[in-house]
Amino acid sequence: MFQEISRNCRYGYARVSSKSQEDNSSLESQKQEFLKLGIPGKNFRIEIGSAADPIRERPVFQKLIEEELQENYLLLVIKIDRCIRNTLEFLKLQERVHNKGVKFISLDLPYSNDMAID
Repeated sequence: MFQEISRNCRYGYARVSSKSQEDNSSLESQKQEFLKLGIPGKNFRIEIGSAADPIRERPVFQKLIEEELQENYLLLVIKIDRCIRNTLEFLKLQERVHNKGVKFISLDLPYSNDMAID
């Protein structure tokens, strides 16, 4: 699906809202989907907390966006609500990754390999 992007440059961000969800199938299903899509386990970034919190208050996501992702990398989420809960925050995130040259795909939103947000 993303053959043009090196496996080492593919990152998956998974989030659950509470510690109790960490142990249920929600987190595991996100991880399994990342594996199916060729994202190496070492490139999974997992966080517990609300997506309604600003990115600056979610240290794992903040570090991923600011420090780890580089030009021509891929950021994949299974559902957009795993990282963002409102349109304004989505647009801000889209601008941030676009300015870094990162492809951003949420599997629950329409996309094509040719039109990934980058």
